[in-house]
Parts: sequence; structure tokens; C-alpha cells
Amino acid sequence: MSDRHIPPPPAHSEPTAVAPRVYESSEHSIRKSDIDEDARKVVYRLQRAGFKAYVVGGGVRDILLGKVPKDFDISTDATPKQIKSLFRNCRIIGRRFKLAHIFFGRDKILEVSTFRDTVEPPEPTDSEDSSVTAPVVNDNLYGTEETDALRRDLTINGLFLDVSSMQIIDYVNGIDDLQQGIIRIIGDPDVRFAEDPVRMIRAVRHSARNGFRIDETCWESILRNAQTITQSSQVRVFDEIKKDLSSGCFLTILSLLAETGLLEFILPELLENNGRLLSADSDCSVCLEKVDDLVSKGEQVSATTVLAILALFMAGDSIWLRDLAEFVETTRELGERLQACFTRLSVPRKERERIQMLLNLWGRLRSVAPKQLKPGTYKRSSLLPDLISLVEITQFSREDAQRLALLKSLLDSEPHGHQHLDHQHRRQRKQKPHPL
Repeated sequence: MSDRHIPPPPAHSEPTAVAPRVYESSEHSIRKSDIDEDARKVVYRLQRAGFKAYVVGGGVRDILLGKVPKDFDISTDATPKQIKSLFRNCRIIGRRFKLAHIFFGRDKILEVSTFRDTVEPPEPTDSEDSSVTAPVVNDNLYGTEETDALRRDLTINGLFLDVSSMQIIDYVNGIDDLQQGIIRIIGDPDVRFAEDPVRMIRAVRHSARNGFRIDETCWESILRNAQTITQSSQVRVFDEIKKDLSSGCFLTILSLLAETGLLEFILPELLENNGRLLSADSDCSVCLEKVDDLVSKGEQVSATTVLAILALFMAGDSIWLRDLAEFVETTRELGERLQACFTRLSVPRKERERIQMLLNLWGRLRSVAPKQLKPGTYKRSSLLPDLISLVEITQFSREDAQRLALLKSLLDSEPHGHQHLDHQHRRQRKQKPHPL
């Protein structure tokens, strides 16, 4: 990361400074053109109505790191009701804490949150769905921009950008940690992990994705508190891990989860037999490396495909693809074996069904010589793109290469019938990073 890209850190290094360090537009490299146009419009409308409003969190962090943000979140002192009164395309969601979703077209949603207090509301249970629409109630703990910054998880996620003045407001020394390449929890890690153990997974994720080291105090706290991840909602834990499956660094994340002790309580199957599935000579590691490589090249690899790879090795009880191929082709116990996978990771029933269907297709494909394949069997399947990914990642023979070519030709020969599926296998145009 270039020193020219991120401004020099302030002199002090306490992670929870009360007085913010304000970086003027001349002191950092973010420009208005880097911010999503609709996000700017939302901020401007809120500000014209007399409210404070900032682009916050990951969007600011990613631009400073030379990445293209996946989304732009906005934080304001307007309440959800007040936000909704300004935007007809707004919907209020959430039970634990009310959020405003502002819709732009079919697929684009900007999330706007009200400044939160530092006091944490209780974590939702597995039966709660944070996306369920519900009327706003009065138990939301609203705060100020300062308390909102201090209640965020990591210092690098605690930055506020005013798109009007292009000032970065830093209450937590996030710029300092971005400059030094450090993952640090805001506040006392033991306290913050007790409030929400899922923060441990997030610390590992951002360390792996950015090549940052985890602050020693934070690292030791994760080692002490790893088991408390079992106190979190299993649905939330799965949702967090699902973000990592197709992140392009899943194997690195799994290794860090193993080092910290978290993996034992999330995917313990990967640690059986001295962790042989994650060993360097395991075909499981090789396949996960291929997944990360495809994603890094701009390919889409679905969560179903990655979970199917994990389930294949777990159910087949081998580190070798040749053994697993023979197992899937001949066993009648695949369904029972798969049901025994993911003992701690709460993979939804529908996802488990898709995994089993995908592996059944994979086994059927492998049981027939390429010249004898019946294309119609696979052409009509909604899992064709996932099957192509799975064959590409697990191929180990000339026949596999032939099968892969046949499947790709099926997808290419249906420009209309499979348009809704083909998006998973289009090579996305790689976006240029923010200039140094």
C-alpha cells in the first residue's frame, strides 16, 4: 500500500480516541467520482433536509486500499421514519435494529443506518430474521456519529466520509491501522467479542483478505474466546462464512480460523485426522486453491459449488479426488453421508438439497465415458453452471477435460434459455484499482 495513497497517521495510536482526526480532501486520495452516484444523491438529500450523513465503513476502507467497493453504506442522524419520509423508494427492515433500504432499480439497494449508541442490543436468535419488515419500535438505541464510530467492529471500518466536503472523519485511528496494515478491534477485544462473538470471524476475514496482521491483543483475545462463537446465532455464523466461500481467499481464511481455534467450532470436520484435509498435499486444499484462483481472475464460483467441494471431501473421507470420484459413482449412501456433514455450520435445508443434487450430477457425469454422455440430462438442469465450476475445479484426467468442454458447449449453445444461469460463469470485467 503506497504512502501516497493513505495519509500519514496522527501522532497518537489509541484505538478509541474521542476527538476525531479530520483529513481534508487534499490529505487523502478519495475523489467524488469514486463514490457511487446514487449514494452521493442519498447523502445530499439527507444533508439538504438538515441531517448529518456520511458514507461509512467498508466503502471508505476499500477505496483507500485501492479496491472497488462492493457497496456503499450510509450513516445519518435521521431516524428510519425520517429517512422514509424523504425517499419514496425506501423500506424499513430489521428487528434487532431498524435500517432503511433505499431501492434503485431491481438489484441495487443502498443501506442507510441511524447513528447507534455504544450499548449493544441483544443478539437475535436463530428464529429471528433480520430482513423481515416490521414497524419501527422505540427500543432502538440511537446515538451520535462518535458513538456510532466507537461501536463498529474494526478500526479500519470506523471511517466516515462527508461527500460534500470530502473530509474523512476518523474517531478510531482507522487511517493509522490502514497505513500500518493492522487489524484492531475498537475497544477492549474481550468485551467486544463478548458482545458479539461473530466479530472474531470478521477480524480473521479482513486479515486474510488484505494481508494485514491481527493486533496481538486482539489475537490473544480470539484464542481465549474462540469457543464463545457457539453462543452466536448459527444462522449469523453461516451468513458470515458464506461471505468467505467465494471471496478469493477462502483457503487462507480457513487456515487462520484453524490457527485461532475458531474452526473447531465452525467446521470441525476439516480438523479431523490431524487436519489432513487442509494439509498442503490434500486434493481438498488444491481444489480450494483453484476456487480462489478462479475468483481472483474474475470468475463467479457459487457458494453451492464451494460447499459441495467441502461436503465431497467430508463425506468421502479421503484427501484424494480419485477415491472420491469412485465413492460418488458407486455409493448408495451419499445422501446419508452428506446429512452427517456440517455438524456445526448451519447450512440451510434448501442449500443442502442443492449440494446433494450437484454431487449426484457430478457422479452421474463421471460414471459415463465422455462420448456416451447424453447432453439433454445436463442441459435442462438449473445447476449446469455450478456443475461446470465443480468439474473445472475437480478435474484430474483427460476425460474430465472432455466432459468440461461438453458442458461448456451446452451453456454456450443456449444464449436465451440459460441467460438466468450464465451470469455465474461470465468472466466479469476486472475493475481497475484506485490509482496510487
